[in-house]
Amino acid sequence: MMMKFNDFQKYQATLFIPYEKYFELIYETRYLLEARLGKNRVFVAHKSFYGCNRRTAVTKAGTWYNKNLKHLLGDPCLVMFIDDPLKEVVYDDGFVCTDLRNKFLDDLTIDRLLTEANGDLGREDRFSSKSQCSASVKRLRKRKKQEIKLADRLVQSSGGTIYYRMVDLTDGGKAKIRKIKLSSKSLPKAKKEVTRRGLDRFEKFINKKDTSQSQTPVPVRAA
Repeated sequence: MMMKFNDFQKYQATLFIPYEKYFELIYETRYLLEARLGKNRVFVAHKSFYGCNRRTAVTKAGTWYNKNLKHLLGDPCLVMFIDDPLKEVVYDDGFVCTDLRNKFLDDLTIDRLLTEANGDLGREDRFSSKSQCSASVKRLRKRKKQEIKLADRLVQSSGGTIYYRMVDLTDGGKAKIRKIKLSSKSLPKAKKEVTRRGLDRFEKFINKKDTSQSQTPVPVRAA
């Protein structure tokens, strides 16, 4: 099979297979996976996958595992771990534990990632052999939601959603800020949507009232 030009990077998957399961794999499926017997009677096997990035390699490895091994060995995150030779797995504000790029991490990568996260992440340990896991690490501290101010009363969430900070009056006559989600994805369209939906009507009323009051002439008392 000829590799594509952009599938040049090699990623190595390491599989830890219990002693009995390894022979079941050979006898029942006739699928021969070269492995050596390691500690605690566990066979250790290696298989290489190629891709333009780690996400692609993880996808290929998952497809291969599900086709040949899953029915006997169970969920791949309990058995298969893939290295990160280019250090593509990094912790930043946009880190998502369930992203394919961040799955099936080996111990070396997990240790590096936890150091970068500085307490925000921990090893995923909420799965067993009978339950499916979705990630190698889990979030220990909630990510702070950072908003970007686009314009007066218009803010954008970290996920890209734009909100309008609308002013409402409470029963006591006090002003209260309420965030209204907009469907627009850009600032010009968001401004038009605010006007179209009439979300800024209260602000216009306040501004008009303030303007009229400032223009009212002050009566001059006769001496």
